[in-house]
Amino acid sequence: PANPRSYNTTTPTASLDEFRDSVPRLQRMKEQVGRQWTVKELRRKSFDDLHKLWYVLYKEKNMLLTEKYLLETNNLKFPQPYRWTKVKRSMKAIRVVLGERKRERAAQRALEQQVGDSD
Repeated sequence: PANPRSYNTTTPTASLDEFRDSVPRLQRMKEQVGRQWTVKELRRKSFDDLHKLWYVLYKEKNMLLTEKYLLETNNLKFPQPYRWTKVKRSMKAIRVVLGERKRERAAQRALEQQVGDSD
């Protein structure tokens, strides 16, 4: 069995700071953020790499939702709302790739079963 600690991408902490953006809001409004992952790029990744990326994106999603809530409660503007879209689309791309792999495995098993039945 895989060690759950092997997927940890951060140091363990008892703080809720992981759910807060580490970059100050005014600085965040000026900075450029990266782009979303494409299905084509993700097809070349291993299952472990996709799992780690999903975890990172999931944490980013939670952080963005936390920041959005805190800013809305203080009537402040959420900086770079397109970050949420990029995270969502990247997570969707991972699901697409995993779905493709699942269908390929099922087709391969069906083919192997047909070959086995014909013998």
